[in-house]
Amino acid sequence: MGTKQITISRGVLILLGWTFFSTPLFTQNKRIGDWTTYLSHRIAIESVQQGPMVYAITEGGMVAYNRETEESQAFSTIQGLSGINPSTIHYAPETDQVFIGYNDGQVDFFQSPSNFGYLTDIERNTFFTQKAIRDFANTEDQLFIATDFGMVIYNLDNQLPETDITQFADNPTRLSVLNVAIFQNKVWVLLENGGLYSAPIDFPNLKDPAIWQVENGSVNLGANEKIAQIAVNSTRLYARTNETVHYFDGQSWNIYPAFPRTVFGLFVSDDAVIGTRINVVEVAVGDSIAYSAFFEKGVTHVSLTSASAFVVSSFGDGVLNFDSWQITDLTPTGPRTNDATRVAAAYGEVYVAPKGYDQAFTPDNNRLGVFYYHPESGWSSLDEANGILDPSVSTSFARVLYDEESRRVYAASWGSGLVEFQNGELQAFYNCENAAISVNSPPCDLNGTTNSRVSGLDLDPNGNLWITLDFAQVPLMKLGTDGQFIPMNANRFPSNDHLTDLLIDELGTIWMINEDQGILLYSENSTPDNTTDDWSLSLRSGVNQGNLPSNTVTSLAMDQDGFVWVGTTQGVTVYYNLFELAERRIVDASPPVFERRPLLKDAVINAIAVDGGNRKWMATNDGVFLVSEEGDDVIQHFTEENSPLLSNTVNDIAIDALSGEVYFATSRGLISYRGDATQGTSECEDLFVYPNPVFTDFDGLITIKGTAQGSRVRITDISGKLVKEVISEGGTAVWDGLDVYGNKVSSGVYLALAADRNGENACVGKFTVIRR
Repeated sequence: MGTKQITISRGVLILLGWTFFSTPLFTQNKRIGDWTTYLSHRIAIESVQQGPMVYAITEGGMVAYNRETEESQAFSTIQGLSGINPSTIHYAPETDQVFIGYNDGQVDFFQSPSNFGYLTDIERNTFFTQKAIRDFANTEDQLFIATDFGMVIYNLDNQLPETDITQFADNPTRLSVLNVAIFQNKVWVLLENGGLYSAPIDFPNLKDPAIWQVENGSVNLGANEKIAQIAVNSTRLYARTNETVHYFDGQSWNIYPAFPRTVFGLFVSDDAVIGTRINVVEVAVGDSIAYSAFFEKGVTHVSLTSASAFVVSSFGDGVLNFDSWQITDLTPTGPRTNDATRVAAAYGEVYVAPKGYDQAFTPDNNRLGVFYYHPESGWSSLDEANGILDPSVSTSFARVLYDEESRRVYAASWGSGLVEFQNGELQAFYNCENAAISVNSPPCDLNGTTNSRVSGLDLDPNGNLWITLDFAQVPLMKLGTDGQFIPMNANRFPSNDHLTDLLIDELGTIWMINEDQGILLYSENSTPDNTTDDWSLSLRSGVNQGNLPSNTVTSLAMDQDGFVWVGTTQGVTVYYNLFELAERRIVDASPPVFERRPLLKDAVINAIAVDGGNRKWMATNDGVFLVSEEGDDVIQHFTEENSPLLSNTVNDIAIDALSGEVYFATSRGLISYRGDATQGTSECEDLFVYPNPVFTDFDGLITIKGTAQGSRVRITDISGKLVKEVISEGGTAVWDGLDVYGNKVSSGVYLALAADRNGENACVGKFTVIRR
């Protein structure tokens, strides 16, 4: 893979551009059950180097870069990490192992990331509540782990903890250990109060507080100087205070002359000492500054290869390699950040609305734009920085809607209006200046464009786009197919409604989530040209009032039968009789029943999505549930504990009906799962069987795609003998490769024969099984 490099003169280095190394995110033939992450690694935390490999931890997991092949790869829970929130990383040359610590106390380790090991004792300990891993140090047979409650020493031979130390000298117990280092046959620890302590490494009971000697107060290391960081190489131990840098050479403490003023970070090797100040890197060789480098985004960590080469972990630009005055970006491409409030997907495209508001529904005013993925071009940001959006409409995107018929996408800003995209290109934008969509009337008379809080989007059966506006005097508007906005009758709404989302059913009734007030229905009463006869109706908790599980409604979805599923903070329910509602008569919802109780009773349902088999995917604060068509069976329950799911807090779900890919927008980023249901058709197409050929050692599910909705698929050998029969979910059926007796089929040519429930719309696919 080629690299784009920048050569500049010595002195001050300014970061001008870089090369992106990407990891393929989509493949044409992903297997059913496969997971894929779409994470940003632009906020890098720390890095280490192991031979030709660079390993950097980020807010998206880990990046591995091979200097010899110039290839970069992203690692997440799918590739074996315990999580995607690492806190520190360490390379132990004595054992050739890399250790990764996490905020929950988990430790991963490897010699090659193809084979991870795990130290789980700290994470599983219930005695300590704060267990974040802060730092590592090691000898040939011991690993010293700095934590939020003290220090834990592991035996590297048996990978078991030897002891934990929660008190050093006369300090209070359970102070956080910020740094740990091994120097001159001593263990050195830096506590959160700025105190530096040491003890002989071979002392038989390091748990004894009295053995720990205070170092503050030594000559040239004053007692009043609070130490912020320590670092070590083979000849010196360095201590950074809020004023200067000191070093200990084994005999005495001395002031390090290269940094006479404050540095915010200190990183050392035998070749050089680096001090950082926000976005400036100063490299000292010996006792004087050799050169300085400036990086556009803040520098969080530097690991040195030589006096002229180092790796920068950047707060915004990811992982950057500096080598002989050339800079290369080592970061795989991905979304700009891991924020993901809403997601929309179709035809292989993915749009992410990252973040729009805070907990009080106040506009966030970020300038992240919209994150966009295209199968051919990869990830990009649709924002003002890339020249796609006008600055007045680039902030706080919180909603996104994909119109599969026109392949147009509508993105709603919580403050700056509405934007229309197609293939990642801007088609139109509407705000209070050009479309009169605003909280206030007349528009734009108070805070300018920050008033256009578009809180909900949906298309009606006639192709009109409807939007809700949060806390607006005119809270509901329609964008007609002629491009004109039509405000609805404001008299049909209670004053100052807090509308947060909407759905339009098959009869054209608009369902709006009214925060903490249930659901508000609105109808044009079959007279779209006359708003005076429009009506509204409220659905709430309570019998004969709507029978919602809770008035705090969180999500709405319409299934393939036209029923409306409602998620609340206390479970899910369904409205089946939409005709009476369309005639302005209140009907009560009925919750699906699973195991003799309401489905997901008391769970917070953040989003509901319907797949090609009319099954329901539900995003909750306890992971993702896949339930049957009627909601009377839980088919899957994915959590971060039993699957690669990034977080149990799932904000939204989108399904690409063509591929069956299910996207989960979590509190830690975007991840997808290849589902086993696609959108069915009215007629059977030519069947596509994958993989083809099927090798006898294949242990996955064989996919049969292109059936009519809910078809019966008979798998036979070439002579017509029945092997197995399966039913398709939507347009896709899956087969485990076993015959009716549970045995793997033998080599040969096989047929997949599909027909719908009436025995019509028949089609056939041929595939081969090969022994190996």
